[in-house]
Amino acid sequence: MRGMASGTGGPPPGVALFAWVKQELLDSIGRGEFSPDQPFITQREIVERYGVSTTTAIRALNELVADGVVVRRRGRGTFVAERGPAPRPAGGSSPGLAYVSPVLRAGIHDAEVLAGLSVETAALGHQLTVAHTHGAAHEGEVLRSVAAGGARAVVLFAHDHSRAAAAIEELRREGVVVVLVDRYLPDLPTDAVLFDDFAIGYDVTTAMIERGHRSMAVLWSETDVTSVRDRLAGHRRALRDHGIPEFPERSALRPYALLDAAARQRRLRALLASGDPLTALLFGNAPTLSIAVSDVLATDIGFPGPLELASMDQSIPDAVSPLSVVSARLPAREMGRQAAQLVHERLTGGQGPVRHVVLRAEIQVAEPGRNTLVVSGGDDASRTRVPPG
Repeated sequence: MRGMASGTGGPPPGVALFAWVKQELLDSIGRGEFSPDQPFITQREIVERYGVSTTTAIRALNELVADGVVVRRRGRGTFVAERGPAPRPAGGSSPGLAYVSPVLRAGIHDAEVLAGLSVETAALGHQLTVAHTHGAAHEGEVLRSVAAGGARAVVLFAHDHSRAAAAIEELRREGVVVVLVDRYLPDLPTDAVLFDDFAIGYDVTTAMIERGHRSMAVLWSETDVTSVRDRLAGHRRALRDHGIPEFPERSALRPYALLDAAARQRRLRALLASGDPLTALLFGNAPTLSIAVSDVLATDIGFPGPLELASMDQSIPDAVSPLSVVSARLPAREMGRQAAQLVHERLTGGQGPVRHVVLRAEIQVAEPGRNTLVVSGGDDASRTRVPPG
């Protein structure tokens, strides 16, 4: 077996693990421990020698390959380059930033966050890559993969029931900057850019109360993320502040959008029987509102009177939603820009405590005289109608 000097006790303060391992390997090459005609140290041996993770080992090796210090030969392994380090391309590569988000959220909201992120990332001189996760169990694998691929920072849009905490901790120990968007992890302090979701829940509910509604219900899609829980807290607080009793059945954090059609119909019928006759339906987000409208049109669920609809976000970035009388316009592009700025601050030496950048939403209310969509019907049927302006 090749002789290997024992590694040092660990990186100096402020030096990322992968950078320390890389330098240790460079020093070993400089001492002549490896020659071009013998296989280089393997990923597994790096893990054992320096006591680091597989992700760190892969990244250190990838950095040496990118610098031309070592080369990979198909079917043979990795070897020290014959002529030493090859120069990087003119201008060098800029620090890499990866945006990681759920593949199923690749809609208008995610697109707006990414648009703001990409413009600001380019302006700050960083390269941006995009990766998608297929579920909460997939997040850790993707985060480790983009870090091993050379990303120095990750902006993460986490899943409902996220399991990313362990991977985030691992990346941060290795010097990778991690910033969350749209939600945070209650048990793991991280930098994050958020909407003021408590205010969204409070303000949308208050706007509906000001329209005369005192009997309303809320339907949700995701249920175990901080953005949704904060919106529910704001909704409940608005009810209390206006002296309106809360029926837990009408605001419980239970999924609606992910149910099949029959289960959604049962949920709507249960809401109708859970207290005073409903006069308004609120929705945790615009996709849930759209699904519920389709359910109402496709079924014979009867409503005792007209209902107005409201959403805690909207599907059209720069206009009032045509389906709701009240909606929250979320500054999603600004969220992306702020995330890029926070990453840049950390990459350029910002050492302050982790912090949350909180953005306020604009509450949009249908103007008097504007046509609005209302759900109406008797005990036998329901329909949607557009009252005259």
